[in-house]
Amino acid sequence: IMIGGMTTHLLAPVTYAKLPYDPVKDFSVVGRIGTSAIVMLATPDFPANNLKEFVALAKSRPEPTQYGSWGMGSTGHFCGEILAQKAGLKLQHVPFNGTNKLVTDMMGGHIQLGLVDMATGTPFVKEGKLKALGVCTQRSPSLPDVASYKEQGIDFDQLLSWVMYAPAGVPKPILAKVTDALQASLKEKEVIDKMLALGITADFLPGEQQAAINARDIQIWKKVAMDANIKTD
Repeated sequence: IMIGGMTTHLLAPVTYAKLPYDPVKDFSVVGRIGTSAIVMLATPDFPANNLKEFVALAKSRPEPTQYGSWGMGSTGHFCGEILAQKAGLKLQHVPFNGTNKLVTDMMGGHIQLGLVDMATGTPFVKEGKLKALGVCTQRSPSLPDVASYKEQGIDFDQLLSWVMYAPAGVPKPILAKVTDALQASLKEKEVIDKMLALGITADFLPGEQQAAINARDIQIWKKVAMDANIKTD
């Protein structure tokens, strides 16, 4: 049994030429455990306070605006490219070795914009050390006052899901028991609170439904990758 996020089962297949696993054939989908968001952070002195202002600012600049993420092909990288594509912006991606390094460099004034996971970004926003311009792709209870891409005119609202997987070929009765246990656990307040602390909103969906969503979403993210020329050896 494993928990997979966007990178392992949706983004890796569209960015890596070769993978040591098949994200569809090698796994059975137990069910979705929840959804999460990516927050676009800016330094306090950045001359935009939301995505509408940022889009206007980026379009007024002759040179591409830099933004950081925690690596090439990361969910943060994809969220930046979606923004560039949907708003018609010239953005330059700067990959960092992890979210901590990115946030540290933002605090040090080395880069003004970054896309990070909610668990990393939320404390800095709440403490006023960095500001949030928007969330990719849907509003998060971690920062409920920060509007989503869609709410700010960026026409993209695919869910960023966390999913429980089992090895392919697990007998259906066993898979059903695990699914039932997962669904029950996601109703427990302690589990819900712990997940929210990680930036994940508990939101169960049965395996068959999630598997169908995965198959559809791979094609959507593949187009984003192709248009942005996101490739990793």
